[in-house]
Amino acid sequence: MTGQKKLNNGCLKVFHFLTLLYEDRAYYDDVVEIFKDEINPQQTSNNIQVTLNKYINTLKVFGFKVEKVKNQFKLLNSLFSMNYTLEDLKSINLIMTTVKDFPDDTANSEMNDFIKTLQLRMKSEDRNTLNMLNSTASYNFSFYYAGIRKQVEACEKYCKYNALLDIIYRKSGQDNRCKCIAKEVLYDSKNAYLKVHDSVKRQTLEIPITNILQISELPTIPNRVDLDTTVVFKLKGRLTKSYKLKENEHSEGYDENGDLIIVNKGEPFEKLFARLLRYFDLCEIVSPKFLREDMIKLISDTLENYNG
Repeated sequence: MTGQKKLNNGCLKVFHFLTLLYEDRAYYDDVVEIFKDEINPQQTSNNIQVTLNKYINTLKVFGFKVEKVKNQFKLLNSLFSMNYTLEDLKSINLIMTTVKDFPDDTANSEMNDFIKTLQLRMKSEDRNTLNMLNSTASYNFSFYYAGIRKQVEACEKYCKYNALLDIIYRKSGQDNRCKCIAKEVLYDSKNAYLKVHDSVKRQTLEIPITNILQISELPTIPNRVDLDTTVVFKLKGRLTKSYKLKENEHSEGYDENGDLIIVNKGEPFEKLFARLLRYFDLCEIVSPKFLREDMIKLISDTLENYNG
């Protein structure tokens, strides 16, 4: 009878331990308290762990996986797994994405407990799929933004044909202006953004739509002067070997100084200037004269701004 009583006592301890694990409150001190009658007060922490491992290994025999995370034991799976479809996992991931923004703390806590319960009953492959979805999913939260619906729809329309825009927007308490190309509208659980590319500054921006003060569309078709003008420029130094010709360009070879001569036909001046300015003193416009003078003035103004 003594052996039977000891066995029953051990089973009760396992069930008590399992209860704490399922409730996600299996803290180290509380777990040690369950098995305290088997632990000599004089034992070292290593010997205490040996006792705990005996029961953790017992759970492993029955298919439970337990892991110690900091000061708490965590149950990684349930004895009874549920079958989740991909749509189920996508729905769970959507809840995980939005629950952190719930204004009601009680609802937030209850939903997190619900998610933990679902995760406990996942197979390892379903858990891996959920983790992958959580790291790669990009959900459209546009339904959150009824108050700025017209602005969002206008931005989406601009993005469909990569419109050239002139935008004034608010950032860090100041008004900023950029001439850019509309790319796409992005959403998270708090904001909607207009993603644009500023070709002059060569940077991509994600501007909160609520911060846009003014937006206007600019003509994207080059004017006749741009279309009819052939620009000749030469490249020096390392650029003579590394430069890659654009679709509207061809090379006239090298001059007596070893500079590479490039002929450009019909590229909009502003776009061409922005590109050639990157090469600074390794690039020189040869013709037409008015563009050469404009380029020199632009470089001089830039240097003056830096020197000032």
